[in-house]
Amino acid sequence: MTMRALTRQEIETLERQGCSAEAWGTVRVTDGFDPLRVRHTMFAGTVDIGRLDGTFPDAGDGVRRVPGIRDARLQDVRVGDGCYISGVRGGLVNLDIGAQVLIENVGLVVCVGETTFGNGHEIAVFNEGGGRELRMTDRTSAQIAYLSVMYRDQAELIKQLNHLADRCAAQRKASTASIGEGALIRNVNEIRNVRIGAYARIDGATRLLEGTVDSSKQAPSTVGTGVIAEHFIIQQGVSVTDGALVGASLVGEGSRVGKQFSCENTAMFANCEGFHSEACSWFAGPYSVTHHRSTLMIAACTSFYNAGSGTNQSNHMYKLGPLHQGIMERGSKTGSFSYLLWPSRVGAFTAVMGKHYANFDTSDFPFSYINEEGGKSTLTPGMNFFTVGTLRDGEKWPARDRRKSADKLDQLIFDVLSPYTAQKMIRGSRLLQELGDAAERSAEYVTCRGIQIKRLLLKTCRRYYALALEKYFGDVLVARFEANAGKGLREVLKPAAAGEPGTGEWLDVCGLLCRKSRLDRLVADLTAGRIASQEDLLAAFKVIHAAYREDAWNWCLASYREITGRDLAAEPAEGVKAFLEKWKQASHKLLNMVAGDAQKEFEGATRTGFGIDGNGDADFVAVRGAFETNKFVRKLKDDGNKVDQRFDAVVNRLV
Repeated sequence: MTMRALTRQEIETLERQGCSAEAWGTVRVTDGFDPLRVRHTMFAGTVDIGRLDGTFPDAGDGVRRVPGIRDARLQDVRVGDGCYISGVRGGLVNLDIGAQVLIENVGLVVCVGETTFGNGHEIAVFNEGGGRELRMTDRTSAQIAYLSVMYRDQAELIKQLNHLADRCAAQRKASTASIGEGALIRNVNEIRNVRIGAYARIDGATRLLEGTVDSSKQAPSTVGTGVIAEHFIIQQGVSVTDGALVGASLVGEGSRVGKQFSCENTAMFANCEGFHSEACSWFAGPYSVTHHRSTLMIAACTSFYNAGSGTNQSNHMYKLGPLHQGIMERGSKTGSFSYLLWPSRVGAFTAVMGKHYANFDTSDFPFSYINEEGGKSTLTPGMNFFTVGTLRDGEKWPARDRRKSADKLDQLIFDVLSPYTAQKMIRGSRLLQELGDAAERSAEYVTCRGIQIKRLLLKTCRRYYALALEKYFGDVLVARFEANAGKGLREVLKPAAAGEPGTGEWLDVCGLLCRKSRLDRLVADLTAGRIASQEDLLAAFKVIHAAYREDAWNWCLASYREITGRDLAAEPAEGVKAFLEKWKQASHKLLNMVAGDAQKEFEGATRTGFGIDGNGDADFVAVRGAFETNKFVRKLKDDGNKVDQRFDAVVNRLV
């Protein structure tokens, strides 16, 4: 904006309307400035005011407003065009206010001294006793945080990651706080040293200190009633409301926090939800959810996780303090009032029920149940793959992605079956075989890595994994044919040139499934200083994300060769058809088992409590519906038909 000094006539008009200034010479305006729209306002320091003409956009409360400034104190402030400022009890100090911003009924909104607005602040995430500090910024993704927190043994890597975070923080450092275009700040007591993004809504917050509320028109963020936040980063599209307490924490894109949820030294990434509960040093990977009172998440690493009511953990044994930590791999769940004693590690897509006082590691047994039986922790490997919940999870996560910005920070792979879970099922099957071979026939349980498995279930659980692997390898093969329409058999089956060759290890980098070899190269580039900024690092993770499908195909080819001794890429049409027959059978068996699990919701004790005056069956059907007409059950039938259609389409190409 081109600014000019006030005219004598404008100054006189302002004074007649109750305005004053330490020095009118430091108050500047744009051409077209209307002094009649400024009343009962005190100016101090350098104040620039844009055009205050036209009408103000609807703020969602039905109140008609016109741009203007009234009942306020402005000190060293720049006001953009079309703003509405009213009822500032304390003052607006050291601010750069964008166009069409609403500031109404507030106490202090100030910037004092130089600040980085929460960027570069270290939080003691994952281990409450320290040693895994994350230097957070508004560009910290789940993957950047994963390297910073989990790879502490690589000192040079951590040094470089902290250097990139410090560079980002230095770029944010200022003695003036910005409030982006279209932002709304209303009914707030105090905002101190906070950068507020475009179209953010801060309505009713109690106190915001030293932080960033990132926001955009495509992905606006909201901070609501009673919120207290200190030393924080709120990324785009976030909602923090209803008395939430956020201390030294990062709330990632699309996340929702509220209903008195409190968190300290916690990092929550894309689409997390925290309500009612308490979190301390929680490394909450994408889609980690806690909704219930009496639930404590402490020193835990999770992703795609759902906490049952009353979930709790212990992270110390009254010796050297709260030093222990626990990992719940992607897709895990805890039942109501479950308890876990850290350190422990729970395998992917595992459901935990009961209270557990043993330290165990089930990471090579995905899709399992962990139960408490007579005070013992018991494991049933593979059984959770055939449940309604697991099937629904893989479908609901992509559909519930609330991130609206085109510039998404976290790189996510949603697949339930993947090389990551497949490699674990392969290892788990071998472990079950070894346990069975070594077990005494008289033994009721065998012990593996701190947890017990019923001996008679060892073969059954191996069959569960075999079925799931047949399903996965077939899924990948059919998808390969569908992605290469019009190509011949040999062209479809050949290795992907851009993919990583061989079996090799797969990792879950906080939501991003990838070949370890790719992450190793990225770590090497970081350590050598070849990645100059967090933006470059984000771009490098996007490259890894884009390579997932090709890498997964090459891994499947190599794993098929390792398991069967045959080369799938060289299989004749008859061999491929036999492969697909197994996939078709496995897919239908899975759907039938899931349907059987769903049917439990319509029979037996589930009808208890319906029909208070004797009309039980009719009342149940009126409220819950019938099994045959249930939406999920109908979808299972449709999925079965699609399996047949996909099978026929591929087999016809083999002729």
